[in-house]
Amino acid sequence: MKFRLFTLLLLLLVTGLRAQVQYTTESPRIDDINDRDVSIKRIELTEQYTIVYMKFESRQRPGSNQRSWPFSIPQPDGGSMQIESTSNIGFQPSSRLYVNQGERSYKFIRVENIPEETRRPVRPGERVDFVAYFERIDPGYTTFDLFECRDSKGYVCFNFWGVHIINPPRKDKYSQRKTPVPVPPKPQQPRYKPRATPGVGTPDEAPKPAESVQPQETSAPAAVAINGVTRDAKTKQPIGATVTYRLLAGAEASGDEPADSVRSDSPSGNYKITIDRRGVYVVTASAKGYFSQSDTLATNRVDVARDFNLTPIEAGSKITLKSIYFNTSRYDLKPESFPELDRLATMMQSNPTMQIRLEGHTDTVGEFDANVELSRNRVNEVKRYLVSKGISASRIETVGYGPSRPINTNKTLKERAENRRVEMVVVKV
Repeated sequence: MKFRLFTLLLLLLVTGLRAQVQYTTESPRIDDINDRDVSIKRIELTEQYTIVYMKFESRQRPGSNQRSWPFSIPQPDGGSMQIESTSNIGFQPSSRLYVNQGERSYKFIRVENIPEETRRPVRPGERVDFVAYFERIDPGYTTFDLFECRDSKGYVCFNFWGVHIINPPRKDKYSQRKTPVPVPPKPQQPRYKPRATPGVGTPDEAPKPAESVQPQETSAPAAVAINGVTRDAKTKQPIGATVTYRLLAGAEASGDEPADSVRSDSPSGNYKITIDRRGVYVVTASAKGYFSQSDTLATNRVDVARDFNLTPIEAGSKITLKSIYFNTSRYDLKPESFPELDRLATMMQSNPTMQIRLEGHTDTVGEFDANVELSRNRVNEVKRYLVSKGISASRIETVGYGPSRPINTNKTLKERAENRRVEMVVVKV
């Protein structure tokens, strides 16, 4: 009886949580994944929680780096039998969600179907679905990082970088109220007096039809804009450029929105993009004789200012290829990298005598030699992609510096992400 009552209460609790779901993101787009065996299937936002539905399913091949180690099973005779488990999973209660490159963090609440801290063995081919609860991400943040832990020997953490969700800003109900327009009072009409004798006499005054009041028109939400200046990064002088923009994520985004563009003014370099559908936009500035530059900008209720300082294409110029993505500790290119590399290939085709050097860098986490090798493999992978697009291999040098040339202290998640980069240096134009 007690068990049935407990089950009923649990069912009511779960039903209540589901009823409070405000926004749901199915199969969210993710920029980077630490462990390919785990995936995020759905994210629900309620009034209290950020609920992450996850799936673990081993896809490793023989000879790969498995997170496996032997464990013992007690036997009736007091001995033990050693078997090999392909995987052991758990979830660390110290995990956090981070938004805006660490600006805010949200605590872990609980996890269902896998243990906290301790590790549960998973048989080969077994699928494990589990759910992690975190504090509710504040409305308006549409991208977050899930950081479970730091990898240790024999254990790979469930870390995700750049998880895109539907989470529009909270509407301010008070700001939506319209100030009522005062209406002057109408003069009091005298009451109609009926005739005293049928057919004799007239009323003092017949009633007038009531005047119709036209409803007040509701004003459309104020338009916002992305604006700024396009300049020469070397001389700081304004230049004319084409600024292309595309809606990347938002409540009305389907993921395949067409791109549009505006032209910055030639004398002043000013540009303005009027936004009628708010969300996250990818904006790219390009001009002849310059490297293009891209950024991802979130539009809300106010204008967004973003200046683009374009680096001229000349010997000795160096730029960071910001939109090149790899999985953690791996060097295979993610599909999100292809647009940036396609632009680089097009630029090299337009400048057939140009030669470049690709320089790979990592953060300082992990072994030095392994990071050097990883950085070398990553730039070689970028080179292979450019060669597949028709660029001669003789025009591309590669070098991997690993963690030896950090650009910051490497202490925070944001700084470590900045150190993991691919830079391009123009050797010859």
